[in-house]
Amino acid sequence: MRTRLSFRRALRLAQLLLFTLALMPFAAFPQSTTRQPANTLIKRGDAYLVLAINEGATTQTPLIELVERYTPLAKTIERTLGRPVRIEVFPEIPRFRAELEKERFDLIFGKTVNVLAVAVRDKGFQALVKTKAPYVAGFITVKGSVVQKPGDLRGKVIMMPTGVFTTTLGHATLRDLGILETDVTIRYTRLQEAVAHAVENGMVDVGVVNPTVKKQWEAKGYPILLETKPVPNWSIIASSRLSLADIERLRGTFVDLKSSPEGQQTLKVMNVPEFVPATNTEFVDLLKFIQE
Repeated sequence: MRTRLSFRRALRLAQLLLFTLALMPFAAFPQSTTRQPANTLIKRGDAYLVLAINEGATTQTPLIELVERYTPLAKTIERTLGRPVRIEVFPEIPRFRAELEKERFDLIFGKTVNVLAVAVRDKGFQALVKTKAPYVAGFITVKGSVVQKPGDLRGKVIMMPTGVFTTTLGHATLRDLGILETDVTIRYTRLQEAVAHAVENGMVDVGVVNPTVKKQWEAKGYPILLETKPVPNWSIIASSRLSLADIERLRGTFVDLKSSPEGQQTLKVMNVPEFVPATNTEFVDLLKFIQE
């Protein structure tokens, strides 16, 4: 009996050891996920680049799947610059902001565009590319709503998602319209979809939603009261540690992804139709608009 228990215990310990060893490549950054894609063209000893992925605020995708999603992008960078790339994924915006302050990132693919804009303005990052379609949020209503024009918003109830870029644009748009926050009642909810649900069921008069929910809303035949100012959408920016020559090579590579089958697949898994060149000025102008 003692021998059997000892054998079982030894087997269990061995399994735990193997499991721990398997996780060791990911253990250096407990709040992120790292992976270094292989590339036979990279010389041993080359310093690796850190590619940070700012996935957004509400993703429910497991970290391992996110790493797999952006591995083709990392391999593209490796082939272009001849240096190894390590991926770090940050679904949570506060954690991403905190790590950004440590100035460890060489490249960032980000969906929280105002945070990227601050990195461009204040930390010397250079804008490389952005998705071709701009980010345009929308104020949604139902058919027959008493809110027919922007001026009708005064005295009404508006719902917005909590603490995301869409909300920032919503507040900036109200300000540009001359509508004070005291002129309306603003309610907040965590999920963008909950905003649309509340408007559809008459719980609020107007909702502010991101481009995806706005498109779904229009597909149902519902009206869009107004849209926010177009601003850069998902983007890639680079640290000033990269040379100007490397920055230009990367920009050209990202723009050309749409021109090859392999590049098209890289874009597809990222849910990006294509990249176009971006400039620092449009990110700085964005911050002026939202007053950050």
